[in-house]
Amino acid sequence: MLFLNYENQLLFIIVLTFSFWLFVSSIIIPFQPLKTRSFGISFILPLCLTSASFIVSVYNKFDAIALFVVAHVLLLINCSLVMLINKNSDSLRVFPIIPFILLGLGFYLSTMSIYTRLFWPIRFIVLITLVVNLVLLINNLFLKVKDEMMGFASLFILSFSVGLIILSGEVSAEALFLMALGYICAALYVYKNALLNFFNEYRQATEALKRMNSSIQTEVIKRVEAIERSNRKLLEKSKTDSMTGLLVKPAVIEKLNNFIDRSPRSTLSLLMFDIDRFKQINDSLGHQVGDQCIRNITNFIQTSFRKEDILGRYGGDEFIVLLPDTTAVKSFIIADRFRELIQTKSNPKVTISAGIANFPTDGKSASALIEAADKALYVSKEKGRNTVTLFSNLQ
Repeated sequence: MLFLNYENQLLFIIVLTFSFWLFVSSIIIPFQPLKTRSFGISFILPLCLTSASFIVSVYNKFDAIALFVVAHVLLLINCSLVMLINKNSDSLRVFPIIPFILLGLGFYLSTMSIYTRLFWPIRFIVLITLVVNLVLLINNLFLKVKDEMMGFASLFILSFSVGLIILSGEVSAEALFLMALGYICAALYVYKNALLNFFNEYRQATEALKRMNSSIQTEVIKRVEAIERSNRKLLEKSKTDSMTGLLVKPAVIEKLNNFIDRSPRSTLSLLMFDIDRFKQINDSLGHQVGDQCIRNITNFIQTSFRKEDILGRYGGDEFIVLLPDTTAVKSFIIADRFRELIQTKSNPKVTISAGIANFPTDGKSASALIEAADKALYVSKEKGRNTVTLFSNLQ
């Protein structure tokens, strides 16, 4: 049969190609609905029986035609029943097995002695499947049920094509065209409900994974930022004095070294001062009063100097202030005004003694500047306290 003319050979290629794709897709594609899987598995019937008809056609044209027609009649019956059943019905569970049973029945029904008796039953079945699928197709069109529309269209067109082949006894160009169109519709139905569903599931899973990764990444960033903030707070806390909130000695020295390294040609004045007779205050009035004196001095320091000035507690009752871009003379004026402020405004009443060293005149390193300011402070103490001394005046 299939070697007789071009149409028959083309029909064979179309049927086997689409049947193979539909059957394999129904087996290997995961996450597809059971209804779609049962529909696709049904195409093992034309796949196997049409292959047999191709082999038989060399010897017996009648048997080849019988195999081809029976294959498609059984396909139409099984697929029509699958399409009629609700997609959530438990009865669909048996349909993936039925095509394999019908396969044996197909070989039996296509024998000459049986097939000749099925002349009218086959025509009646083809007519019924054609009418039923046409009605259901029109119903889906009106109701706009797109999921199953292509499945009913494929069965209607295949019924029409098989009917033409049965009536004419050969494969006409019209029957070939309709057969190809019917298989294309069947492939589109499986693609839309199986492959497309799989791709949608995959895309949704990928998007969900991206959202999850993004959420995790955002959470990780938040946690890292929180840790960094905590670390910065701990670092800042380690650099500040717990009582006064001023920088501790190592932090002030670090700032001084950074200034010298960064701006070796700039000028800076270092002011060092302490509270006069602070030990007597502690001994006579108590340490709580002494602590209050330190807090009061701190308040005056924080409100009396510029924002760019670096304020620190050098230790005990001793304080240090770095005055960037400030000459020795100007720093002396600033320090003396601050001394007068403490003398008049402090409560309890205290006085301070101060020493000033200037960079780079009095020292070119942090240690040299601190040593110079400390010597100037010592001279202020020897002068009778409550005074300010420039280290440059000592030379």
